[in-house]
Amino acid sequence: MKSKLRDVVGYGSAAAAGLVLLALLLSMTGPERILFERKAPRGQTGTVDDIYIVSPVRDVVTIGKSQTNVVTDLAEMDENLAASLHRTPPGAGLGKGQWVLEAEETSPSVLLNGAPVDGAPVLQDGDVIDVGGTEVLLTAGRRGIAGGLDWWEAGRISHTYASPKILREAFPMVAKAFPVSLVAVVLSFGLAIPGGLMLAFMKMAKTRWTRVPATLYVDFVRGTPIFLQILLVFFGLTLLPPWRMLVEAFPIINRPGLFGIDNSMWIRAVIVLSFNSAAYMAEIFRAGIQSIHKGQMEAARSLGMTTPKAMQFVIIPQTVRRILPTMMSEFILLFKDTALFAAVGMGEMVMRAREVASTTLNVSPYLLAAAFYLVITIPLGRLVQQLENRLARSEGGGEATFAKSTQANLAAVAALKAQAEIAAADRERHGAGR
Repeated sequence: MKSKLRDVVGYGSAAAAGLVLLALLLSMTGPERILFERKAPRGQTGTVDDIYIVSPVRDVVTIGKSQTNVVTDLAEMDENLAASLHRTPPGAGLGKGQWVLEAEETSPSVLLNGAPVDGAPVLQDGDVIDVGGTEVLLTAGRRGIAGGLDWWEAGRISHTYASPKILREAFPMVAKAFPVSLVAVVLSFGLAIPGGLMLAFMKMAKTRWTRVPATLYVDFVRGTPIFLQILLVFFGLTLLPPWRMLVEAFPIINRPGLFGIDNSMWIRAVIVLSFNSAAYMAEIFRAGIQSIHKGQMEAARSLGMTTPKAMQFVIIPQTVRRILPTMMSEFILLFKDTALFAAVGMGEMVMRAREVASTTLNVSPYLLAAAFYLVITIPLGRLVQQLENRLARSEGGGEATFAKSTQANLAAVAALKAQAEIAAADRERHGAGR
């Protein structure tokens, strides 16, 4: 009874706190806003409407063509700074002071509501300041949720790392680059699986001529950073004569391909990721195959299977089941490694986020790119955890299946063979009856 009462009190307190926060959010008034028009960002044409939200701790707002708070890059004037807004008294904060307009002496083109500026007039809500032909509108703060968003935008830390305005601007560009990263990792991982299996067999081979090259390759790839491998392939592969001959034979390689990215860049990206992942997959496959007790192979051979058949139908299926969680983890790591292609000019998510960040001087686009990565990595991470738990339960709470005796394995395989023979006999009898 006490636990139920405690739960009721806890839920009631949480609901009351939520209602209070909601009431405060709906009744709050945001900071003042300055609306103006400016040139479109890089990659776009024309002009766009922009908003500058005045922080309550800021007492001076400058208006000019560059290096100012409100950048009126469409204005026609000689000097940089044209006008400034001053809060009076300084430090008054939101709703406790007034704004006055001061025009620079070198900027006679500044108008207030269509008239020349005389002295330092006090500004009102809705006043229009004309700076070199560009209209700048001063408005009071919005109320409710919109005002709360303006408060978030006005904060220095929140604006730097999670600006709603910049996130909205960066979302289309980063979203278009999301399939680039996804397609690159899917293609590469699809090639890395057979490549890793082949390398695993080569490393386990008794012949030195196959074991030594595979070992050297795996050691080199696993012992060097993938970023270094990207630089070697992207800037070194194009210098090789075979690559030049290939491009001359197939000019389509240097033409735009999927998502507007050159086919040459796609090929190099897939080569780097697949060759890198194949080395890690080789060790995963090798460890998985060697974890299967040798009695499994002996049982299969005693039934007349050849070594390749036993490997195909007995060993590999059990290996894949055991290494599936590790394979999924490798896929997650490979997907995150696609961010390194931003350094070589491939238009994936991090590069598109960096383009917006460089023009806005804000890191919010990087946070947006991180969210797109989490859309894939978090669900796959949960899936890996579920697979590991299921594997542990199926093997007796973590006890390996190869702890079974050779006799038990032979009996299990013989039972399966007997069931197959019975099923075949049944099919023959049904066919004869028809």
